[in-house]
Amino acid sequence: METLLPIFSGNFSLRWQDLFDIVLLSLIFYRILLLIRGTRTIPMLMGFVLLLALYLVSLIMNLEATQLLLDNLGQSLVLVLVVLFQTDIRNGLAQIGVFTLFRENSQQKRDLVESILHACLQMTELRIGALIVLEQEVGLKNFSDRGTLINGTVSEQLLLSIFNPASPLHDGAVIISNKGELLAAQCILPVSMNSRLSSALGTRHRAAIGLTEETDAAVLIVSEERKEISLSYRGQLIRGKNEDIRKALLDVLAGNIPEAIRAKETKDTFRKSKLKQTRQNSTAAANLKKEDKPPPESN
Repeated sequence: METLLPIFSGNFSLRWQDLFDIVLLSLIFYRILLLIRGTRTIPMLMGFVLLLALYLVSLIMNLEATQLLLDNLGQSLVLVLVVLFQTDIRNGLAQIGVFTLFRENSQQKRDLVESILHACLQMTELRIGALIVLEQEVGLKNFSDRGTLINGTVSEQLLLSIFNPASPLHDGAVIISNKGELLAAQCILPVSMNSRLSSALGTRHRAAIGLTEETDAAVLIVSEERKEISLSYRGQLIRGKNEDIRKALLDVLAGNIPEAIRAKETKDTFRKSKLKQTRQNSTAAANLKKEDKPPPESN
């Protein structure tokens, strides 16, 4: 911690190497946060951040007993981190600095999309509902761990078998990793609490929107009532022809934002801006009316 003392005393100079160092560390931490977002790692990391803050306070205020306790804890900190986060570290090292398989092999990406959409089309004809999650950069281990692990190759037959109403795995969603593997079935997704969503949307659609509000995943929804396929991404829902859904899904897996999603986001931004302006005008009018009101006469 001696390297921090010049900072607190004000005796330090900033070089261009220091700026480069800051930018590099920022990129590394940003990448790590993307990998652990939505997992159970976040609450534990918050605990370590609080301990670090407590250590800095003990340095500034010269709390010797607290420093001694935290120094002893810090000596075994690396071992504690490895034990607690061994799974996340392994997955992170496998992903850092590597593009996903979807982006490396466009043909395999198209084959996977075709296989999934063919299964979805058959499910619409058979009036079978389904939720199919496609993982992107943000890991979904926190959700797949709660389901039934499969770790199998994605195929049309496998998806039809899982979502068959007679199957014990048909409830919930399946999660497909960014490497094209079917990780788990029977996964529970967070339901969106957005009050602006249409009341006609059921739990399945709200669950798909809820996940895409929290992560960068794409979710295909098959409605057994409407006999249609929808795509949720970035908290938005795309409905339309199957070819439109296919094109939008390919755009998402290629790292692009579909035009339909951009249009919906622009519309939402305009609506929020208009609503904010209306509220500001109402507040200003109320304040003006209050100022113009004559004071009560005194006897």
